[in-house]
Amino acid sequence: MHIPRILSHVVLLPMALCLGAPTHAEDAYPSRPIRVIVPVGAGAGLDNAARISAEAVEKHLGQRLILENKPGAGQRIATAFVAKSPPDGYTLLFTTPTPIAIAEHFYKKLDYDPARDFAPVAIVVYQPVLLVVRPTLGVKTVPELIARAKAEPGKISFGVQGLGGEMHLMLEVLKKQAGIDITAVPYNAAAQAITDLLGDRLDAMFLVIPPIKGHVETGRLLALATLNAKRVAQFPDLPTMHELGLPAMTAAIWFGYLAPAKTPPAVVDKLVRAFGRLQSDSALATRIAEMGAELNIVGPADFAKIIDDNRRHYGRIVADSNLDRPN
Repeated sequence: MHIPRILSHVVLLPMALCLGAPTHAEDAYPSRPIRVIVPVGAGAGLDNAARISAEAVEKHLGQRLILENKPGAGQRIATAFVAKSPPDGYTLLFTTPTPIAIAEHFYKKLDYDPARDFAPVAIVVYQPVLLVVRPTLGVKTVPELIARAKAEPGKISFGVQGLGGEMHLMLEVLKKQAGIDITAVPYNAAAQAITDLLGDRLDAMFLVIPPIKGHVETGRLLALATLNAKRVAQFPDLPTMHELGLPAMTAAIWFGYLAPAKTPPAVVDKLVRAFGRLQSDSALATRIAEMGAELNIVGPADFAKIIDDNRRHYGRIVADSNLDRPN
């Protein structure tokens, strides 16, 4: 998966957006704290990245960023809340691709329009994903897992955090690419799924690194591969799915900031410039790396292209997977 590096032009607004003089309020922005709405509960990987990045950007904006967790409905509650918030730059969404590039394909009705209700500001983090199993499952490699699934169709249980999310769709890709039947088990939160993995009540799952790093290092969970395009620094001996002959399984999850549509260009520009300065923040890069993630600031133009690419990519997966979709 190609992950673009930041270029000088991605932190600049297109000329067309800069027409017209900013109002006094826009010129003074931000004059009060900014709310950052996080669509998952406290302690999740997305939440941790939000807190770290918000703290880092505050010094460049001169105002506090106050996080509010609004979990529920596969991240759609928080997303709809931001879509309907005043477009003044004082309410931002920090999210994964799920409610912005996937939900429209999985759910027939949404309380927001992903393509029209948001202005991309910046991707801040790319979070690698690992394929992990309980050690007592008796498989130590991806080929062994595939062979076991073929020998016992439907018997391997695979945890999915939120139906219709990135992990769910990557499981569908794995099933199709490997020609296997695995049973998806939905969870509202990764914490309960990890508890079930540790308790031998769940067989396998795709998970981001932060909540399982210690368990993998101590052998309580076994990592078989990473979905990342390259091997991750924390587990250099762990192969990529591409190396194992499954290139379609290459994916990294972006965490990014979006504003409500119609937020004034001058306001978005100030946000973009502030986040752009984070790329050279070595202390932030270290903290993000400790999460098993990568600091990689992507500006609004490239962010919009990535969302469009994701929308097409995940749309094809949903269309090809014959999934039961809620109303």
